Amino acid sequence: MAFDIKSIDLKDKKTQVMILAGLLGVLAVLIYVSFILKPQVFRVIEAVSGAGSISADLKDAEKDIANIPAFEKNIGACREKVDRYEKMLPAEQEIPSLLENLSSMAKISNIKIVGIMPVAVKEDKSKKPQVYQEIPILINAKSGYHELGKFLSSMENSDRFMKVADIQIKYNVQSPKKHDVEILVLTYILSRGK
Repeated sequence: MAFDIKSIDLKDKKTQVMILAGLLGVLAVLIYVSFILKPQVFRVIEAVSGAGSISADLKDAEKDIANIPAFEKNIGACREKVDRYEKMLPAEQEIPSLLENLSSMAKISNIKIVGIMPVAVKEDKSKKPQVYQEIPILINAKSGYHELGKFLSSMENSDRFMKVADIQIKYNVQSPKKHDVEILVLTYILSRGK
């Protein structure tokens, strides 16, 4: 039995209802697929891909949690470094104690300090602010060569950052073993909050 499209009676009510029902069924399936099934499939795909990245994040977080003791140890070491460097870089209000420290180093080295004072430095406003500031200190003293060497060595081994920028030694006729010495020492201070 062959099916012939020409044999379909389109004027028959039953045929029209069946065709309409078929078209409505196809339309319902298209609407269902387009507006309900397709968005749900995309949500499932997003959820699966999101679960993969969340799983990777979770593994990274578990590794970080396992490394907390190492992180804490590293933080402790960094804090110790910061404390040590802060001691080496005095704050601005500690300059008088730094000058006293230089004076006591000179006394231990048998150097007679004639004058010790910070040299005024003109601030350059065009430069961007730095964590530290260089402070030159001018020391005038009377000393022999060996005592001067001992003093320079004690400055070099000091807990503070200091650098001898210039040194001038002049022979003193009145005291041949004690020379007039002028030392320009550079030290650094923390300049927080500027």
